[in-house]
Amino acid sequence: SMCGVDKPLFSSRTMLRGLGASSLLVVAGCSTNPQLGRQQLILVDEGQLSEMGGAAWRDIRQQERVSRSPQLNRRIEEIGSRIVRAAGLEERYDWEYAVFENEQANAFALPGGKIGVNTGLIELARSDDEIAAVVGHEVAHVTSRHSAERVSQSMLSEVGVSLAQMGLGGGEAAAALLGAGVQYGVLLPYSRKQEYEADRLGLHYAAAAGYDPRAALTFWQSMAEQKQQGQPAEFLSTHPADANRIAALQQELRAMGYS
Repeated sequence: SMCGVDKPLFSSRTMLRGLGASSLLVVAGCSTNPQLGRQQLILVDEGQLSEMGGAAWRDIRQQERVSRSPQLNRRIEEIGSRIVRAAGLEERYDWEYAVFENEQANAFALPGGKIGVNTGLIELARSDDEIAAVVGHEVAHVTSRHSAERVSQSMLSEVGVSLAQMGLGGGEAAAALLGAGVQYGVLLPYSRKQEYEADRLGLHYAAAAGYDPRAALTFWQSMAEQKQQGQPAEFLSTHPADANRIAALQQELRAMGYS
């Protein structure tokens, strides 16, 4: 589709909730993303999108229980920092990491480099390599500007005029719009194309950081098994695990030289 625009996955009622009086800066148009090898429709200013991400991050940290475990927080920060550093992305955003005391197996990323991981996902993962696969995937969503694409698509939808004129007010509304995990009110799930892109880039980020990218395969296979057993983790609500996705991971790993 033109500029990589996918069909919007939201309604005007959900989008308009929490809209405030501030203005949302609109910028033009199609830009080429060299990491993705395609054009993106970006209608929002990256600085303002990062501000929205920061506001959402502050609200989530106030509303949810941040883990007090120095070990868990240090573990996630170390994995995230290694991935960001190896990918040469340290200076691009003000990266922050947090572990949330939540049994749902979930993780999320917000524009501006805010990465949250639930204790439930850490407990499910069998190694740092598997956690690195998830964190690499989330970092890839940030660097791929997938949230900017989602917001831009919403501006072309039935609520586009209202969004452009009114802007977003408050971190809670921003979190809902930007898709910060199921328990935080995902309204705009990533498209399948965006998920595959984050998978692919995440493998390269994890490998560059010295983690075994094949762990992404075992992680998603475990998720798929849970789904088949009728106990899907909450992560699957926004990150569907299926045979096509696993096949795409296998193909990319082969291309990277992993058997």
